[in-house]
Amino acid sequence: MDFRKAADTVQDEVRSVLAAVDAGEAEALTQAILGADRVFLTGEGRSGLVAKAFAMRLMHLGVCANVVGETTTPSIEKGNLLIAVSGSGETPVTAHLAKAGKASGARLAAVTADAGSSLGRSADLKLVVPGRVKTGKGRQSCQMPGSLFEQAALLALEAIVLGVCAARGETHDGMRRRHANLE
Repeated sequence: MDFRKAADTVQDEVRSVLAAVDAGEAEALTQAILGADRVFLTGEGRSGLVAKAFAMRLMHLGVCANVVGETTTPSIEKGNLLIAVSGSGETPVTAHLAKAGKASGARLAAVTADAGSSLGRSADLKLVVPGRVKTGKGRQSCQMPGSLFEQAALLALEAIVLGVCAARGETHDGMRRRHANLE
């Protein structure tokens, strides 16, 4: 497959998945972020990279955002929000951390392709991004397993960033001031 055709195929697949994301779920996640004292993010593998990218954007917006497992991550507690990203909703480490977060009193938001997964069922709110994952759930894709979910999840969360940005009245200058300068 030539590059242009492959790029068009990827774009079409991602556009199709994003069109299927429930705007009400996205708005509920936006409001949960705005209402949380602190936001924690977790995920494994490439889903973990999506979670980390989202944590960075939230930090740029002035949200107290922490990546689970980092050495400076504080304890999670009531009033906090744990966002767990797992395409399958069955990743063992992510499921374990989600359970621990809930046991500590935090609300749990699942970003997953499978609302009926153990992560989806245990979540207080969810953002279903129905891209194909390794378990076979989600929309068909010609890409590697999980790629479509990860791509669409990153873009769906970037759209939520815009909602949080607008609600907080943030500007690009404010975000730039919070951007890393030890580069």
